[in-house]
Amino acid sequence: MAPKINIENRGILISAIVLIVSVLLLIDRLLAQGPVQLILENGKAVPVEGASYFSLNEVLLLIIAAWLGGMSFLYIIISSKEKETPQSEQSETVITENKSAAMVAADILDGDEKILFQKILDNDGLLQRELILNTDFSEPKVSRLLDKLERRGLLIRKRDGMGNRVILKK
Repeated sequence: MAPKINIENRGILISAIVLIVSVLLLIDRLLAQGPVQLILENGKAVPVEGASYFSLNEVLLLIIAAWLGGMSFLYIIISSKEKETPQSEQSETVITENKSAAMVAADILDGDEKILFQKILDNDGLLQRELILNTDFSEPKVSRLLDKLERRGLLIRKRDGMGNRVILKK
């Protein structure tokens, strides 16, 4: 079975092929050597490179190849920028879905775990020491509760300077 390529990827693929062909064509024409003449001096053949000029057809070919290559390059850049924009919109919907799932998890929890998780839910991306200040729990208690919540897969602690940043798991 052949892999399916969607229309956007097909355009990028065609542009990439045009770009590569135009660059190779430009390199070939610009690095082509001029005619070489052999002159006999003292019984030895000495090669002498003659001046080469581009014909009108070659100049037109170079202009068209450069233009096609430039347009293909711009198309690839612009289409890759357009693909980045929808991801940010998707991430916003994922965040709202994560928050709603986290609210369900908060309803299941009880006691101090629920209090701590609710603080994290209200202030996503909170530092661990800020949780200690906001909840009036001791450092060991907050650490133990965070360990439990992390083992359940509800949150993640990431290193941030000298402390940990607590964020909801996606």
